[in-house]
Amino acid sequence: MIRTLPLVVLLAACADFPEVGRAEAALANPGQTPALLTSAELAQLSANAPDRSNALSAEAAALRDRAERLRRR
Repeated sequence: MIRTLPLVVLLAACADFPEVGRAEAALANPGQTPALLTSAELAQLSANAPDRSNALSAEAAALRDRAERLRRR
């Protein structure tokens, strides 16, 4: 039994995974990585992002209220 494990691993390594090939072929420039952003560019992106803390706080409060109503049942 233990001798068949390496054989199974080797056979799996030789398998063709067409989903991976199709995903790479769908890229605009396959084989190339996108350019990395500098820290200044990242800071500007995060500064321009909308503030969602109020929406998240309201959603969390609504979920807590719902949980409390369900506990009372």
